[in-house]
Amino acid sequence: MYNFLDPKLMPKVSCNAPSTDNYEPTNLISDKEAIRARGYLAYTVTMPPVHLEFEFLCPVNISYISLHTTVGAQKCTGVEVFARSSSNPSYTSIGRAVYNSAGLTFCNSRKYSKTNAPPHHDSTKELFFFKSDTFRIFSDMTFLKIVIFRTERSVPCLAWIKVFGNPSRTCSKTTTDTIDKIMGRGPVQIIQDTTAEKSGLQIPEDFTDDLTCEIMTIPMTLPSGKTVDRDTLEKHIENEKSFGRRPCDPFTGLNFTESRKPVMNIALKSRIDMFLLQNSNNPITFGLKRTLGSEGTKSCKRFKNSDEASSKCCVCSKSEQLYAIPCQHFYCRSCLCLLSSKTPQCNVCKTEFSKCDATCYHN
Repeated sequence: MYNFLDPKLMPKVSCNAPSTDNYEPTNLISDKEAIRARGYLAYTVTMPPVHLEFEFLCPVNISYISLHTTVGAQKCTGVEVFARSSSNPSYTSIGRAVYNSAGLTFCNSRKYSKTNAPPHHDSTKELFFFKSDTFRIFSDMTFLKIVIFRTERSVPCLAWIKVFGNPSRTCSKTTTDTIDKIMGRGPVQIIQDTTAEKSGLQIPEDFTDDLTCEIMTIPMTLPSGKTVDRDTLEKHIENEKSFGRRPCDPFTGLNFTESRKPVMNIALKSRIDMFLLQNSNNPITFGLKRTLGSEGTKSCKRFKNSDEASSKCCVCSKSEQLYAIPCQHFYCRSCLCLLSSKTPQCNVCKTEFSKCDATCYHN
């Protein structure tokens, strides 16, 4: 099981009430331990109820929720837990408790009991169970709402919260493998890597996507310093849009801005393209994409075999690293890149073409 409010899994949090300075709700999911230790504290004049809403990276099958509801002299004594599933857009109450201890644990009665408490539950906290008729909700939870409805002569507060469970059964295998990788259970097994090992081809580590472990076509360096393929980044952004969220760094969850946004790693892209060209006869590279030119160009098609063994670049007469354009004239890589990026024309027949139509030629 994983704590799905671990900062590595990029949870999100919001609150319906103002907070005391330096005790914001984002402290609860901060990646810095010193900040996370402060906890959340509502503003001094705030009265309950206060709602804290958490959003998970993927649907989660919750096993138990552990809360510590005392921050210094401030103490909460009444909490209700609501959940939203991927199939039910409205919140449903899955547990409610009034207690006198420093915290409490809500858990799944199908897995735990009074004599078999969850791993992180201790004797200083009280144990409660999710409502039995809401099993389908908390086994496929996408949003969690904690409502603090009672305090002990103090403002609403929460020292920390941990939500343990596994990816829901509705999650794809790719999502489950990605969660495992992020949390360090082990790298995702990529068939391509195994094939590369058998073929004797060593793919440099910095050529692979930090998220999917596949060799990149258009490497994009993120504000977090990680590098992913443009296709991976676009899929992540589309997924964020489907949840109504702004584009963000998949490793930190921070939104992109004009000063903090992905940048194409041109130097790395050139090295990857050269690597693929130098190993074009190795079976491991046959299924890999190739790109040419600027960030906006598409992948080039590639083929083997040609009857034109004497083909040369129509500009510099080189016979290596050639590309065929639609008019069947040939250009070497360097000369093709030097052509206009907007409306390139063939130097021989003056036919306009698009660089994405250039085809790798193997003499």
